[in-house]
Amino acid sequence: MCKDIDAMPEEVRDRFKGLKVLYDQVNAIDEEEEKEYRQLELKYEKLYQEVYAKRAELLAGKVEPDQDLIAQFEKVKTALTDDDYEKLEVEVCDVKDIQNMPRGVSGFWLKAMLGNENLNGAIMEKDRAILQYLEDVKLDLHETGMGYTLTFTFEKNSYFAGTTMTKTFVMSKPNVIEKCVGTTIEWNGSNDPTKEKKKKKVKQPGGGKKTVTKTVKCESFFNFFETIEAKDEAKKGDGDDSAEEDIGEMMDQDFEMGNEFKDDLIPLALEYYLGVIEKADPEDGSDDEDDDSDEDEKPKKKKGKGPKMPANMPPGAKGPNGEECK
Repeated sequence: MCKDIDAMPEEVRDRFKGLKVLYDQVNAIDEEEEKEYRQLELKYEKLYQEVYAKRAELLAGKVEPDQDLIAQFEKVKTALTDDDYEKLEVEVCDVKDIQNMPRGVSGFWLKAMLGNENLNGAIMEKDRAILQYLEDVKLDLHETGMGYTLTFTFEKNSYFAGTTMTKTFVMSKPNVIEKCVGTTIEWNGSNDPTKEKKKKKVKQPGGGKKTVTKTVKCESFFNFFETIEAKDEAKKGDGDDSAEEDIGEMMDQDFEMGNEFKDDLIPLALEYYLGVIEKADPEDGSDDEDDDSDEDEKPKKKKGKGPKMPANMPPGAKGPNGEECK
C-alpha cells in the first residue's frame, strides 16, 4: 500500500498517508474489541454451563427436580400459558420409548434437533435410531483463540463403541476456520450409517462384465464428525484448485452446522423440543408484513461479527463485503 500512496499526486499523498494510519488504528481497536468480547463470552459461557449441567442431569434422570425450581415455575406459569397451550402436542417418536426408560426424558435431543430446520435436513432416517441415545450436547469455548468444541454424550448402545463424540473448530481469528477436528467412530458390525453397499458392473480382462459389491460413502448426520483440514501451504501450489475449493466448502458447511448447535440448539433446546419456535415459511417472502416480522423471528443467543478489511488493501480495492478501501 505504501507504494500505491507514494505513486499518488503530491497534493493528495499526505492525506492518504494520514488515512492509512487512521485505518490501522481502527484495525487495532477492532482487534482489542474482539479480545474483550471473547473474554466476556468466556465469562458468561461458564455461567451457562452451570445451568446446562443441571439440565443434563434432569434429562438423564440422574436427579429429581429441585423443589425450588418447581416453586419458581408455579410463580411464572400464568405468564407462560397462552390460549394454544392445551393444543400443544409433545410427540415421542422413538424405538427406545418402548424399552425400559423410567427416568429422564427419552429422545429429548433428537426431537430438539428435528425441530431445528437446518439440522433436520442433515438427519437421515437411519440416523434417528442412533440419535435416540444422545444424552447431552455440550459447548466448550477455547480459552486460547476463537474456536470451540462440541461434545456429544450418548448412552451405551449397540451401534458404536464408547459414549462420546466431539467436534472441534480451531480458529485463531473470528470466522477464520483453520481446522475441523472430529472423532473416529468405532461402529459395531454393519451399523455405520455413513457407508452403504452398492452393486456395480465392471469389465473383465477377457471381455464381459462382472457384478461386484462396493462400500461407498452416503449421506448421514454422523459425517459431521469427520476431520477436515486444509492442505499445508507448501503443498498447495502442486495441488488441485478444485479440491482445495471442495475442502473449503466442506469446512464452511461444518462450521455452519457447528454454529447451529452453539448459538441455537444448545441454548434453545427446550423450545425446539416443544416446537414453540415457528418455522420460516419459504413462500412468505413479501415485504408487506415487515411490521410483524420481529415477532416470528427465531431468537438468537449471540451475534457473530463479519470479516474485517485486510490491513494491506490498496485504495479503490474491494473488501470482503464489497466496501471500497479509501
